[in-house]
Amino acid sequence: MTDLYQTEIVLEEEARGLTIQRFHKDHLKGTLEETFSETFLGSHLIGNYLLPYTQGISEWLKASNSGKAGRRSRAAVLIEHVDPALLAFLMLKAILNKVGVYHEGKPCSFTGLTIYGGGLIHDELRLREFDAEHTKLSRRIHADFNSRELTREKREEYMQKTFAKHDMEWSIWSKTEMVQVGTALLDVFRAVTGDIEVITEGSGKAKRDIIQPSLGLLQAVEMTSDHCEAMFTTYFPTVIPPKPWSSETLETGGYHSHHVTPYPLVKASKKAYRSILKGRVADGSVDRVLRSINGLQETKWAVNVRALDAIEAIYARNIPCGKLPRADRKVPDPAPMSLEGLDVDHPDVKAYRVYCFGIHENNRRIIGKRVMAQRAFHLARKFSQFDAIYFPHDLDSRGRAYPKPSGLNPQGPDYVKGILHFAEGKTLGQLGLYWLGVHGANCFGQDKLPLDERSQWARDNTQLAQSVARNPLQDLSWTRCDNPVQFLAWCFEWAEAHSLKDPSTYRSRLHVDLDATCSGLQHFSAMLRDKVGGYHVNMVPNDVRQDVYGAVAKVALELIQNDPDEEKVALAKAWLDFGMTRSTTKRSVMVKPYAGTRMSCTGYVSEAVEDALKEGVALPVPRDMMWEFKMYGADKVWKAIPKVVVAADGAMQWLMTVSRLVGRSQPRERRIEWNTPLGLPVHQYKFDTRSRRIETFFDGARVQPRITEDLDTLDPRQMATSVAPSFVHSLDACHLQATISAAMDAGLEHFAAVHDSFGVHACDVEQFTRIIREAFVQMYEEHDVLAEFLETAMPLIAADLREEIPALPARGSLDLRGILENQFFFS
Repeated sequence: MTDLYQTEIVLEEEARGLTIQRFHKDHLKGTLEETFSETFLGSHLIGNYLLPYTQGISEWLKASNSGKAGRRSRAAVLIEHVDPALLAFLMLKAILNKVGVYHEGKPCSFTGLTIYGGGLIHDELRLREFDAEHTKLSRRIHADFNSRELTREKREEYMQKTFAKHDMEWSIWSKTEMVQVGTALLDVFRAVTGDIEVITEGSGKAKRDIIQPSLGLLQAVEMTSDHCEAMFTTYFPTVIPPKPWSSETLETGGYHSHHVTPYPLVKASKKAYRSILKGRVADGSVDRVLRSINGLQETKWAVNVRALDAIEAIYARNIPCGKLPRADRKVPDPAPMSLEGLDVDHPDVKAYRVYCFGIHENNRRIIGKRVMAQRAFHLARKFSQFDAIYFPHDLDSRGRAYPKPSGLNPQGPDYVKGILHFAEGKTLGQLGLYWLGVHGANCFGQDKLPLDERSQWARDNTQLAQSVARNPLQDLSWTRCDNPVQFLAWCFEWAEAHSLKDPSTYRSRLHVDLDATCSGLQHFSAMLRDKVGGYHVNMVPNDVRQDVYGAVAKVALELIQNDPDEEKVALAKAWLDFGMTRSTTKRSVMVKPYAGTRMSCTGYVSEAVEDALKEGVALPVPRDMMWEFKMYGADKVWKAIPKVVVAADGAMQWLMTVSRLVGRSQPRERRIEWNTPLGLPVHQYKFDTRSRRIETFFDGARVQPRITEDLDTLDPRQMATSVAPSFVHSLDACHLQATISAAMDAGLEHFAAVHDSFGVHACDVEQFTRIIREAFVQMYEEHDVLAEFLETAMPLIAADLREEIPALPARGSLDLRGILENQFFFS
């Protein structure tokens, strides 16, 4: 243990070194390439300067245009109608890009900086004029820019050619005028902040003025840099158990040395909250919460080297494999003819813009996802030398548990989960062999079958598992499964177990996961005793697994079949041919309890259609009709959801109303709060802000930086819209904590958990599935969570508003004890 402790300290020191190294490397690169304003630290500095600099420019413009003489007056004429916030934003970028505030680069000449800053503003104004005169063309151009991620220089070159084609002059300011504008704004910056200095170098013809950062600015950058480093701490898994959460570690975390920045149990929590939590810990009222989080972070994990070897080879060959990111790009469907002539604010036009933005964002994220995959594999290789590793956890404001290490952890995507297994194996036994078979079927994609049929599926596919295990790079059938890397890990174990005379004697290290049937709907059905909703999410005794996503798909299909709109006949027929399946409706139904919107439904249906096309389903309509096709299907899904998910809407509306009343009351505490059934306090703050966006066309990408000033008043609208998802998330977090705490009481020691998916060794599943159901039933039999929510909210609502509090939603006739008899509640 002593040797491992020393190793742990060295690893924590290495993680700190990597944090600092990466942070400084990125910012040094930004300095040398004159893109410092786009770095994290540069953006942070812009945010600090933007409001006072904007105010200074506003005052200067007012004074300059009041008749005062001088060179600045000419500059004021050129920019008198430009938003001061835009002027501040662009000039700040010029200053930070050119002046060596982070690292001493080449000297920044006064003239060069003023031309550069004035040029940014000139180019912005020209683009705005073009956008006003040629709106549709401008939007097409910028959509193309964003899809191809062109640099600023390439964009400018292209736009200059476009201007020429339209007989428009690109440069309308002379260099002298650019210098005048840049000088005026630079002078305002110096007057407002005092953070730059002008010095004169050389003599005679070699004489020139140089801009330097002041000592105060350099010190501010240094201090901000230290702060930002701490925010971006690299967290590794540990090789010894993390420090357990207790009254002594509530604000320091689970790591063992000063090399890791301390962190509280509840991330981003305020001092007042931490004081309340400390009291709860002291009186023991959150003991089960702490015990469950400690159980998660004390679970021993190890790297599954065989799975890692295989997935690294698949990644290198760019072979499609589940969610493993590949080097490919998507192209949005062309805009349908039906959008022609519609106002830019028309809902269909907005929806199409959101869809295109999602495609472009996905393309941008692909690179980041590939970097994250490489990071996960690198960390896995690094920690594969250890017999056991651990993942320190903390909580978000709702109580959901998250591992601190990023990249490699048990909550990662399939290609990360599959390269981790428990460090210690446990003998299967007959029940464990049964559940290991169920796990294999689940990973393959047969998770909708009855449990016995899943177990039989595994036995029937033993030869497949053996073939894959012998040579996973030759038999690639595993790469086409729902969860391919986890299925590969299962193949290795299933094949090894069946190489023994008695497979039940095999010591398995895999975690067998049990997933909720749409957790949010299960919680709403329980709190409302909703028998209809409970039936669809497996909360009543039933030998047949119910599928709420399939039920919504069935209703949506009926709406399509019975659509009386004669103009939609072709679209309806196309959907009947294409097929409305559970995959089409799943994500839209999943997010409904978390305040999902019609627009999000459109996006999810669109993604489902694209996924089906990738899998070989025939194109249902011509390409130029694809968007209309998706919109039509999304409309039917949205209308089908409330016909299946009946009571949840009532509870969500009640929560929103109460939360809005708290926001209108502006209580002294400036928050809404509630306690989970295990006693964890949850505080939610949604403040009013004074903000507006600045649009720039050219600055590296089409960006909309926002000037935001937080106010000390609650925003009733945001309080209302955010409360339902936060409330339900706090309840699913509580269920997880109650389940793990009870399982530890029963002697279980190793756990995998992702919010509403709980996993243990195969041999423990039979006992664990019972514990999951019992913990859920106990939670809702002992607590009326809506009444308790109202009890904590009532003191925060002004007396004159309390008469507006609606009655608690009516309860139905669901018998919670039926959950104990339904094996599909979590399966």
